[in-house]
Amino acid sequence: MSTMDILNVEENLKAYINEDNKEEVQVIVDEFKRGHFPNVLSKTKEFRQNHETSKTLGTTLSLLDATCHSQIGEGRQAAAIIKDLYQDMQDKSTDEIILYGNLAFMCDYKLARKIMSDAVKQIENEEPIDQIKAARAYLVLGEAEENLEKFLRAIKYYKRGLTYFQQENAQNDQNQMVLFLHFKLGALHSMINETDDAIDYLQKTLELAGDTNAEIKINSLVSIAKMYGSKNEYEKANMYLEEAFPMFDESTLANKLVHAEAYTEMAFNYFDQSQYDQAVPYYEQAIAIHLKLPNYSPKEVGMIYMQYAYCLENKEQPNTLQAGRNYENAIEEIEKTNDPDLLENALADTIKFFEATGNTKKKRTYENKFVKMTNEKAKGWDMGTGTLSQ
Repeated sequence: MSTMDILNVEENLKAYINEDNKEEVQVIVDEFKRGHFPNVLSKTKEFRQNHETSKTLGTTLSLLDATCHSQIGEGRQAAAIIKDLYQDMQDKSTDEIILYGNLAFMCDYKLARKIMSDAVKQIENEEPIDQIKAARAYLVLGEAEENLEKFLRAIKYYKRGLTYFQQENAQNDQNQMVLFLHFKLGALHSMINETDDAIDYLQKTLELAGDTNAEIKINSLVSIAKMYGSKNEYEKANMYLEEAFPMFDESTLANKLVHAEAYTEMAFNYFDQSQYDQAVPYYEQAIAIHLKLPNYSPKEVGMIYMQYAYCLENKEQPNTLQAGRNYENAIEEIEKTNDPDLLENALADTIKFFEATGNTKKKRTYENKFVKMTNEKAKGWDMGTGTLSQ
């Protein structure tokens, strides 16, 4: 939800415009619409100095200030304003509570959780219950819990929101929310290793996605494939990946992270079954995409290089020259990470490879790296424990 959707500044300030202040109010509205949030904060401060403000106008200006603080990364100031205003409110309406909950979500997930919990309690005590209002409140609660990494609670609230959305007459925007929540629940069940539940929700996502939601369908296919792969059900995993691959051609996800992940998953499925020749082209595709991503993970790419090199070394017609080059690529990437254990294992495998292929020079190079790293690791351990190095 955008800032404009949460707080309709022009509408909220309209009731307070008069001949004396209309120019200043219009400047505040215009600056807010342009996203000039520091300017808005200075203008609301000047407005208070130049004009008497009623309690309701003061509240509106404070909510505007809180929104601006959130937008420029000053979450603590924003949360303090929202918390004080919320505590001072008397006879809160459901709409007011939801407004405060949405504003709090922009700056403080714990505060958003507290306020939106009040909202759902009030909504569920009303007759009749506003199903869509309840659904949207539970959605914010779920998102707050998810951001706080309270995944079981997030699942609980997303499921309640889903129930309310499903009870309403189907409209397009509600259908999209039902689709989104099935995907979200699938992802969260996967994160807490409830694989069967995750697959069930993602299968339902595929049914709901139809032909008009390609991106969410691709993500679901790849996610299901990963879960079947984790269960060593490679045939099922590959079936979902094979369905996903042609969909990337016409998708905005082409050559993005999920595309690389799909190739990596297919490659690993073959790798894990010692089908090295089949794995090689998928590793090549995965690496090519990863390296073009602006913020690719050196750790991920390093591990892919290691598996790719091993496949090249062990396929039916080994390519030791190319394998050696990719072991070296792997070390280069893994050295960028802060993972000494991973680097130690990668160096050991690389040394073993160059020893087996009789490349004494390369073997010595990586042995020296291994010794240096081991000495630095030992020195760090000595300093960390207060034990003197011998």
